[in-house]
Amino acid sequence: ILYPDDYQKIKKGKKVSYEIELAEQKRNRSYCDSVLKVRQASFPEKQKNFSFQHNTAIESVGYYIHNGHIYHGNNTQRSYLQFKTDSYGRYYLTSYYCNTYPIEHSKIRLQAPDGTYCESLDVPSDGALNYHFKDGTLYYEMVRFNQQKLNQLIEFAHMHRDKELKVVLVGKKRNHSYALRKKDLDIIMDGMELSFVLSDINRLLEESRLAQAKIQYLKQKIEKDSIQ
Repeated sequence: ILYPDDYQKIKKGKKVSYEIELAEQKRNRSYCDSVLKVRQASFPEKQKNFSFQHNTAIESVGYYIHNGHIYHGNNTQRSYLQFKTDSYGRYYLTSYYCNTYPIEHSKIRLQAPDGTYCESLDVPSDGALNYHFKDGTLYYEMVRFNQQKLNQLIEFAHMHRDKELKVVLVGKKRNHSYALRKKDLDIIMDGMELSFVLSDINRLLEESRLAQAKIQYLKQKIEKDSIQ
């Protein structure tokens, strides 16, 4: 009532601030959409050696697993690390152990020739994703590590990918070690690249949707203030 001119100035100032933010959100959406096209275009090449598997009976999401780690003829009665990533780019490393004696392992350690190593966090047996059993004279153990439990293990493998790495399974009864095959290490590295692409695609889609929602909101605010 006392300062009507100031009230109109405030309204004009708010409208300008909305217009500035609207321009920023349009720019953000345009950037996300352009980068998204690039990442989506690279997906077929990164995914070509992986198969998508989804057991809807027990899991809400599916996983991309390298073909070299799917065919049982390549992996029967051996200890190895299997990499997989879900559709959102979240990755996991499963330790498969097979031998004539149990070790009840709950950690994995990667060790370089110079003695440096990186060790995962502990993942106890739960009877579901992490379990063990005996088949005849052979003992089998499966332990799945998510990104948090891996504790920079993948990054360590990448830093030393040109060296001969050793896998140490840290168990309650005893430890067991074996050489990480070059082929298995390459699969893990290829899986990480696929994980990055999937993670970027999902992030960019979400950022683009968020920018579009803000654009709609700001347009409504500008239109409403113009009418009043």
